Amino acid sequence: MGHNEKKESRICITVIIMSDCLYLWYLMKSFNKYLKTRDWRYIFPIIASLFAFLNNMNDIYNFLFFEILDGDCNFFLICFKITALFNWTPISWLQAYRLIIYTKLFYKKKTYYIISAINIILSGAYTISYYLNFIQYTYEDISKKTNRFMFCTVKQKSDVYTLYLMIFDVCDSAFSLGILVFTAYMALDSIQYLRYQYAKIKRMVEEGFIQLIVLTLSKIICYTLIFYLMKNESMVADVIWDILSVIVIGCSYRLVNVRYERVNYRKDDEGYD
Repeated sequence: MGHNEKKESRICITVIIMSDCLYLWYLMKSFNKYLKTRDWRYIFPIIASLFAFLNNMNDIYNFLFFEILDGDCNFFLICFKITALFNWTPISWLQAYRLIIYTKLFYKKKTYYIISAINIILSGAYTISYYLNFIQYTYEDISKKTNRFMFCTVKQKSDVYTLYLMIFDVCDSAFSLGILVFTAYMALDSIQYLRYQYAKIKRMVEEGFIQLIVLTLSKIICYTLIFYLMKNESMVADVIWDILSVIVIGCSYRLVNVRYERVNYRKDDEGYD
């Protein structure tokens, strides 16, 4: 087991450094886009990538300077909790906001309110589970296990809220994807002209169809792997968390960074939208 943990610790720190570079890249791109467009929605990926970047920097700092500065795992845990506050939850609410805006264009008020309510409940349940999960975190000294390659990590007293978090997060993304697909199907089914079908499909893609597919499938696959690895007390679970985090932040940037183009219709085509 000890040999595996030494190998796993090297894999972990490698992925942490690589993913931190990606977080910084998305942070810079999102901030640059915000400065150019003043679109407040870029605040979501900015906050998420900033906190994810700082969270990984905590691991890197601990890896580099723990022995030199006679570090403390309790301080590492405090920094972990602070920097993990907003690296995932903003994306859930960005997803909810986009679905609410999208469905408002296609549904009657009653249906729109029902969809919005379910969406908010799922995002709220995920957010509550996410922060209740914080209570379960404590630290573990892994210096002996990793032959003093890494020194501190976080572990959970219970994985109950982690399971809730995973379930609600998958349901949240799957619900958004399902509504988007159903809405697009209804729109396409009522269109008689191929040119309009193309325009609707293009709009559906712009509204995040591909991103929601990637998010939903990634969460199902990664959460399954994470839960299995956590049960086996493998450090590689942290690697999968990081990979999923990069995917989530990347998709959130794409959800905001869409380009809308006006579709010009001929007068004799009116009435077929």
